[in-house]
Amino acid sequence: MPSVFRPRFAKPTILKSIEPDLLIRLLKPYKDWLETSGIDLRNASNLDESTVDKLSMALMDGSGLPPGLPELQNLIDEMSRPALFDRLLDCAKSAKLRLPGNVTGVDLAVRLYLKAPQLLEEVRLEVASLKPRKISRYMATSEDIPDVPDGVERRVGVFEAALAKDFQNRKRGTGTRVHFYREPTGFRLMIRRGDTLRSQAVIDDDDATRRLILRPELYDVVRYDTQHGDLLVNARAKGDALAYCRLIGRHLFQNDFLFDAIDTPVRYTLEPIRDQERVVLSAAEFASIEYVSLCVLDLEHPSRDHVRVRLGPDDAFTALELTGGRIDPAAILRRAQFKFKMVNEKRERSVIIIPPITAIYEHDDLADEIEEFIEQRGLLLPRTESLNACTESLFTMS
Repeated sequence: MPSVFRPRFAKPTILKSIEPDLLIRLLKPYKDWLETSGIDLRNASNLDESTVDKLSMALMDGSGLPPGLPELQNLIDEMSRPALFDRLLDCAKSAKLRLPGNVTGVDLAVRLYLKAPQLLEEVRLEVASLKPRKISRYMATSEDIPDVPDGVERRVGVFEAALAKDFQNRKRGTGTRVHFYREPTGFRLMIRRGDTLRSQAVIDDDDATRRLILRPELYDVVRYDTQHGDLLVNARAKGDALAYCRLIGRHLFQNDFLFDAIDTPVRYTLEPIRDQERVVLSAAEFASIEYVSLCVLDLEHPSRDHVRVRLGPDDAFTALELTGGRIDPAAILRRAQFKFKMVNEKRERSVIIIPPITAIYEHDDLADEIEEFIEQRGLLLPRTESLNACTESLFTMS
């Protein structure tokens, strides 16, 4: 079943919040387009409310916009969120940017873009990488965990070019960019790309309906984890995961078959839930975890026409007690949703594990503690156990 398309549109009215002098500097590269659109931004005295309204309407219309302007508007809108204000202040200090005493979030984003646009883009990439994502683990099918190759940064450009060509051939969008970041246990790739074309109904001022064809911008995240020897891939479609595994193996590790995205070794298991029951939720040795609960557990019974059963949604173990007390030994555990309450956080964090290779959770600083819990409780299989379950064919070409 295809995912529901819920586009997030930036608000052109954000332009009204920008200090006039800053807005003129921000839009200077688009001076010719502004003049042809009848918008005069040569000085702040011309920048009255009606002029900004006219500019906003031109952006909302979306026709004939110069390259880069919609993306710039989206960037300022996204980075001016209150939750990012302190992060932008830190960037402003590192860029030695002088700020007025009462700077607003939107003006701070604009000032940082004008002074050090690379820092603002890094914040955007950082925010994108922390969102809850569906991450699949593709284990390196080699006896030993491969180290990060020497000179891997130099190979990223070749990987980017090969990936862009692959996306174009499969009509998966253009504008591919790959950002490389080293991490204490490997590296992370932020992959900016265009999604497949989408169609959205738009109602004009005269109540006429037309179709707006757009190609949304996506950020995929791929990490290589030297602690476990896994390539952690966030991808929209299976074909994209295949491309990441194949091309990263080829261009960064010089081995096309290092990460097998077809006959993938099993990495996650839910068997500890069956074997340990509530003991699997104990977080006594984790200082950052207040408690863990199992909200939902999906089972499948092969002896009963593979009927799916869901225990939950509040407490799967309590639901289990009300329906018999134990998990049928023949049942297949398909999906589990845990809730983690971290110390000093009011909300609970959702962690979904879907064997054999997939998990969904936030990937911020506290994710390390959650990942350690998952490993300690046996939900992430030891590498040797995953390797022993591999077919011999996986090693014939490695």
